[in-house]
This record gives sequence, structure tokens and C-alpha cells, in this order.
Amino acid sequence: MEEVFVEWARAIHREQTVVDGHLDLAAEVYRRRLHGERDVVERRYLRSFLEAGLNVCVSSVFVSSGDLPEKGLPVAMAQIAALREDLEPVRDVIGVVSSREELEGALRDGRIAVLLSLEGLDPIGTDLYLLRAFYDMGVRGAGLTWSRPNGFARGCCKAGEFAEIHGGLTELGREAVAKMEELGMYVDVSHLNNDGFADILECAKKPFMASHSDAWSVHENYRNLRDDQIAALASRGGVIGVNACGTIAGAAPFPREQAIDCLCRHVEHLAAVAGEEHVGFGFDLCNGLSASTPRLSFDVEEDDLLLHHGEMLTLSAALLGRGMREDTLAGVLGGNFLRFFRETLS
Repeated sequence: MEEVFVEWARAIHREQTVVDGHLDLAAEVYRRRLHGERDVVERRYLRSFLEAGLNVCVSSVFVSSGDLPEKGLPVAMAQIAALREDLEPVRDVIGVVSSREELEGALRDGRIAVLLSLEGLDPIGTDLYLLRAFYDMGVRGAGLTWSRPNGFARGCCKAGEFAEIHGGLTELGREAVAKMEELGMYVDVSHLNNDGFADILECAKKPFMASHSDAWSVHENYRNLRDDQIAALASRGGVIGVNACGTIAGAAPFPREQAIDCLCRHVEHLAAVAGEEHVGFGFDLCNGLSASTPRLSFDVEEDDLLLHHGEMLTLSAALLGRGMREDTLAGVLGGNFLRFFRETLS
């Protein structure tokens, strides 16, 4: 890659807002702290965050299938507590935010803002009152389900599978969408199946996102969105975060050129169909979570196309080298997600 594009990308990362719309940070921090580690984010992530110029990171709260149903609620709560505690020593550099005012303050002061989102409503069982409890703990987004059925929706198959799963939102799922919108939580459709996506279009009144999904037209995987879904989400004011899982994107982690080229093609296709103002990054980097909890190997994918967040610079440079305009890259890099958060956060 020509050095001119690398330097250009580095300058853009310094000057513009950089967002990762999906990272399993809380789950990994919780598991590592259970095994005695401390300062997990500072030791394992902060350097690459700073290298990328990261300003906002959405941390999912992900409960593995082995902890359900009995441990779902306490594990989810413990993940949030563990992440907050882990970030306390570096609170001047990075911390959890839960309002538009706190987000703007972090951006103004040069601190990395962490937003919390439930990756599936499994922790609340079927009790919608618990949505308010998680809202009060700072959670500002949620998907109805991960890739497994629950009381709210069926969900799509796992990334490593290839099967059409039918059955959309339950009546309780529709009530959950209404409750989330009432509270001020955004809806994330990344793990819904096609029937569930159609149901969201019917019942959602506010913009919703797909935090970590790619384009079906580039790679056929049921975790990815079809062109009509991409256009529909964009028409509602949503944003799609490009996923850097090789299984979902359709590339092996190596060689690097193939991986980066694959991600570029997803960005370009999504921008062509949705409009460039509706595309962002939601990398879903899972290797850290997998390494911290080996028994999760059947729940998460260990084929990250980016080794760490610092490699966002390589992806940005590649997009510039392929002809992407600087203002378009600024939006994809974080401006589009930032607009969404400004519109949806209370």
C-alpha cells in the first residue's frame, strides 16, 4: 500500500470521530477478571484504541448459551459492573457514557466513550420491567436475540452455519421494541432472521441499526443483510456497521490483502445501496473473548480480519486508495454512527 494513503488515513483518524459499533468488551473483561486479571482494557486494548484514534466504542453485554437461562441475569449485570470497575483506574482516558451530554463531554475532553448494548434480551427472561433496570445501569441499545431463540424472537443461524430460520418476533418481542423506544434504547437487528427484520420494519417507530452485519450480495451468510433490507434500514435513518469476522465477511484472516479487500467491498456495496451516510464500522472482533473463555468456541468465531483496532488505519488507507472521498471515509469511520447516537440518546 502506498505510504501516501497510510499517512492520509492517519491524519483523518486524528481529525475525525472514530467509532467501533460492536465489541464484546464487557464479556471479555468479566471473564478475565474472574481469572484474576486486572486492568484488562488498559493492558489489552487501550494502546490499539489510541493508535486508531478511537473515540467511541459500543461494548456488547453478551451472555453465552452455557450461562442460560439461570445465570443470564446475574452474569449480564456482573459484566457491566466488571467493565466499569476495570475502567476506573483509566477514567480520565476512557469510560462508560449513557447520555448525549456525557457523550459530547467525552468527545470534547478527548476521552474514549463506551456505550453499553445488550446482545440479546436473554438476560431479562420474559420480564420487560428488567429493561428499565438495564437502562438504569447505563444500557442504551439492545438486540432482541443473539443467534438462538428466546421469548422475543427466533434469530438467525450462527455465522458458521447456513440455514434459513423462519419465525420472527413474538408478541412479547413487539412489546419489547415499543418499551425500548419508550425508554430511549435503540434497537439492533444484527442477529435477527429475515422474518424478524420484516417484523421490525412493521413495529419500530424510530431509527434502528445493524451494529455488526455485512452485505449478502458480497458474501451469502445469513448474518448478512440483503439489498432490500439495507435500503429499508437506511430509509429509517439507521446505520450498518461492517463486520470484520471472516466467516461473515467471506474471507480468511490471511493473506492480509484478501481480508482488507473483502472488507472494502462490503463497505462499498453497503454505501452504494444504503447511501454513504448509513455505513459505519462494527468490527465484532472476537479473538480476545474466545481466548479468555475457551468453552465459548462454539458461540463465537475466531477469525478476526483485523488483528486489533490499530489496523483500522490499514483499512482506511485501502479505502482511500480505492478512490473513496475523504468526507465519505469520515462518515464511515465514525460520523454516521455519531449522528445516530446523537439522535437516539436522551
